[in-house]
Amino acid sequence: IAPQGKNGTPTIDTAQLQRTLDAQKPVPGTPATTPATALTLAAALARAAEHAPRVRASLHAVKGAEARRVGAGVLFPANPRLSLDARQPIEQAQGTHTGWAATLELPMEVGGAPAARVREAERLGDVARVDLQVERVTARAAAWAAYALASVSELRRAETDALVAIAERIAAASERREQAGATGDIERSLAATELSEFRAAAEEARTRREIHLSELRTLLDLPADEALELTTPLEDPGAVPDEAPLVAHALATRPELEATRRRVRLLEATDERLARETFPRIGPFVGVDMSPSSVAYAMLGVAVELPVAQRNQGPRAVAQASRAGELDRLGVEARAIAREVAATRAAYRARHEQLRILTEQALPSVERTLELVQVGWMSGRFDLFRVTSAARDVARVRSLRLDALETAWLQRIALARAAGNIEP
Repeated sequence: IAPQGKNGTPTIDTAQLQRTLDAQKPVPGTPATTPATALTLAAALARAAEHAPRVRASLHAVKGAEARRVGAGVLFPANPRLSLDARQPIEQAQGTHTGWAATLELPMEVGGAPAARVREAERLGDVARVDLQVERVTARAAAWAAYALASVSELRRAETDALVAIAERIAAASERREQAGATGDIERSLAATELSEFRAAAEEARTRREIHLSELRTLLDLPADEALELTTPLEDPGAVPDEAPLVAHALATRPELEATRRRVRLLEATDERLARETFPRIGPFVGVDMSPSSVAYAMLGVAVELPVAQRNQGPRAVAQASRAGELDRLGVEARAIAREVAATRAAYRARHEQLRILTEQALPSVERTLELVQVGWMSGRFDLFRVTSAARDVARVRSLRLDALETAWLQRIALARAAGNIEP
């Protein structure tokens, strides 16, 4: 709008107005901005236990193992066998003397092999279900770690923004002091440099948070562009529990130990099935014999398999050796779990103590020092170098504290995984 009329009244440039309205229209195909999805830690762990990629693969493995149960208990292992033959006397070539015979045989297993195959299939399903439980525990632990890393990254971004605000106040005060002639250009340049470094650190914190959120989306099988808002605060990871209850709980609940026990029972069922299959198969049969120059005969009998050579010696030896190996592995795993719990607890205790010292002692001290130095600088008692040094100390201690918090949470999650209790 510009005053172009004769009486000084404004006139309207309709073409310019149309271009402005067109620019304000939404571009076709542009996705609308959607609010971030609120995600609690409990919801993240629950989703990871059902939708993590490795969990989904294990679910299909369970279905495949359960499908082995179908048809395992069939009493008749083979289709009925029908034999037909034509018989012609050698001395007489006339077609009128041609005879024939027919036999129908139905082999069946009566030594308990079908029931043994059913038990073996059921044990195989048990192993697959325990393997699924292992994958779910692993997925929950990984999701918990990604959630904790993203939350700590958000705290790092917030604390870096607070340092940026402090640096901005120092830079503004430096400009005012320079305008008043109380300082020179060096002090203002130093304050601007400090501000730039803190802003770069803030961008790094935002990038790190997005990386951890991307990892969390992968573990939860979420769309890559779905915005997430982590609503569960993760500050203090909690006190260090006693070692003896943790070891006892781990030995009683770790799914890896149960998976080894289930494999032992599976190998026992396999050995039983192989032993049952050595029992001779019995095949009742009926037949008709219409031989030439002879009376007709109807036949009813039983055919018995003679397992002279095939006794499953090789497969049974393999199953028995594998069972002995799994039993030995069970003891090795139990001792390894006890050592894992002890080592993880010791690491968590050290990190927890480091976090406590930085939070309760170091951080309040450097923040108080920065506050006093700023007051002294504004009153002319200190130069800017003291202020920037104090600000760097605050940034360094805050970074150390967040590193300790991040590592403490990872050790806390590792301890929960080692003890078999993945619960927030």
